[in-house]
Amino acid sequence: MNGVIDIGDDTIKMALYAGQSHSQTTTAYTSSGEASGTNYTAKGNTLAGATDALDNTNHVAYYDFNDTSWSSATITADSCLIYSDTVTSPTADVSIYVGDFGGSKSASSGTFSVVFPAAAYNTAIIRIA
Repeated sequence: MNGVIDIGDDTIKMALYAGQSHSQTTTAYTSSGEASGTNYTAKGNTLAGATDALDNTNHVAYYDFNDTSWSSATITADSCLIYSDTVTSPTADVSIYVGDFGGSKSASSGTFSVVFPAAAYNTAIIRIA
């Protein structure tokens, strides 16, 4: 499961976006449309607790991370980008996952949290079949 990106060893980050449309064609981190606000830093949070698993029955490899949050924050975001902050070639800050929150989510002087789904072959945030 490790090629150019090594999720277990690379610095994996999540950036938040507001009003920005990303898709499978988004190849790398971009500051265009990135959320801003109190206690949000450009390029987002480093994701901790990367774990990988292989489900041989369903022939799916998957990754999970600890949930992440921004405390005492005032942020509005409708999407996110998970990317490797380590990879520099062939593209710097190469994309791993583009996520849509299904609408704008906000925190006002509170905690903005991203809760990852359960780590399983059919629910994990990153699945490779």
